[in-house]
Amino acid sequence: MRKVTYILTGTLLVLSVGGYLLPETPEPAPNRILMKNAAGHVVFDHKTHAEKLGISCMSCHHDALAEGQAGQPCKTCHGLEFGPEFKGHSYTMAPETCASCHHMTLSAKKWGHRTHAQMPGVECTACHHGPQIEPTPQNCASCHDRKVDMGPILSLKNAVHTRCSSCHEESFVKNDMTYCASCHTAQTSRDTLKSGGSLKPALIPCGTCHDTEPAKLVPSSMAAYHGLCITCHEKQGGPVENCAQCHTK
Repeated sequence: MRKVTYILTGTLLVLSVGGYLLPETPEPAPNRILMKNAAGHVVFDHKTHAEKLGISCMSCHHDALAEGQAGQPCKTCHGLEFGPEFKGHSYTMAPETCASCHHMTLSAKKWGHRTHAQMPGVECTACHHGPQIEPTPQNCASCHDRKVDMGPILSLKNAVHTRCSSCHEESFVKNDMTYCASCHTAQTSRDTLKSGGSLKPALIPCGTCHDTEPAKLVPSSMAAYHGLCITCHEKQGGPVENCAQCHTK
């Protein structure tokens, strides 16, 4: 009896470990998708668009990094309010979604501590605080939080930029990619993710490149669907003249 128990236990162990090691089988692409809508449901023929018409997956799933990836559901981004409640989006959205809005990422700047320390007339207190705050020079991140200002203590980014701009004022005239790239190396976020990198260190805010407020940069779900579907169908010979061409009662 004990021998049988050992055999069963060993078999279950092998099966359980094997389940983790075997490659995950991707879910098959749907033939049709029912989009429920107050104006009338829309039946989207996914198979025809993806296979028969040969439309690239990334034409619709623009956050996917490669063909065959489904990406995030449309309403993960479209239809959200860019108010105070949106501040926690980096914790609720999948990391690969970041590249859809944060098109560019910046490398950390290797600014050259030794070079600055050896410059004539440049004292340690040009960057570090005086002895009343720092008895001995400390790493900036020892006191400055990497993300947020804490009262009079600036975030690490704001503190470093403030110190750098006190000498390199000409590099901070424009708050755009021209000024960022004068110190940082810019790379597309999508390329960063494809190479296995992380977007956490330095995502560029929308306002660095766009004058439009973020709420207007990302269309609502209805505007996104209409813009994508109608634009494509009109290119194929359209026109799309009434709602009943897509919506059913």
